[in-house]
Amino acid sequence: MTDERAPLDHEALRQAVTGTRWRSVRVVEETGSTNADLVSLAGSTDCAGSVLIAEHQTAGRGRHSRQWESPPRAQVALSVAAPANTSDQPQALGWLPLLTGLAVVEGIAEITDLSPRLKWPNDVLLFGDDTATDDGYGGRKVAGILAELTHGPSGPVVVIGLGINVSLTEAELPVPTAISLDLAGASVDRTQLAGAVLRALSRRLDQWPGDLGAVADDYRAACATLGHRVRVQMPAGEEIEGLATAIDSIGRVVVEVAPGQNVPVAAGDVTHLRVTD
Repeated sequence: MTDERAPLDHEALRQAVTGTRWRSVRVVEETGSTNADLVSLAGSTDCAGSVLIAEHQTAGRGRHSRQWESPPRAQVALSVAAPANTSDQPQALGWLPLLTGLAVVEGIAEITDLSPRLKWPNDVLLFGDDTATDDGYGGRKVAGILAELTHGPSGPVVVIGLGINVSLTEAELPVPTAISLDLAGASVDRTQLAGAVLRALSRRLDQWPGDLGAVADDYRAACATLGHRVRVQMPAGEEIEGLATAIDSIGRVVVEVAPGQNVPVAAGDVTHLRVTD
């Protein structure tokens, strides 16, 4: 199957991001983690505006230290570096992973007929008959995101990594609740997809942190979590259940656990529940 998967077109990709904030685009055949590579580079080099893409990532990193791997050329796996100096708005940092999820939604929608949605904070889901799962709710994960803050020679830098399942088969999916664009009926060119996502991410980062109101409005419109019952597994192991009623001004999901009792959640794993759960 790998032989049938086309490599990225380096030159076309560089042209696709002309005029954006991305001043350097590097494609490597294989690495452990593009995020780990850029975080390491950012410690000694001014790498803001850099993009690193791997044809094959052998130790991809997700939220809560999860690792994953996919076959070569079956994903768009990339990381970017951007300045993160928010001394006057420190709470704006919480919006970085969320706006990245929004950019992935916009990039996929630009070049396919799909309508991806977001599960808070930044899991990109596909819904519909072809993506239904046995949880009764539907929605399978097509992309994930990890943002890491580090410090470089010129100040704070955020390294944002994302992985989009493009051509994985059912047998290659890491979990039954995952999906690829190909399985959802969208056969896409990875170079075009990477370019579309990078352009969307550049636009969204241009709005951060000065126009978070617009980012927040667009995120809420794309968020499938709002208005649904959820279970949230907190990092320390605590669980809460309730209705996801809002995304607040700093990007937290607000869960109504009892009438008039609202819990803002800054970090956690969300499960969408069926009405009967």
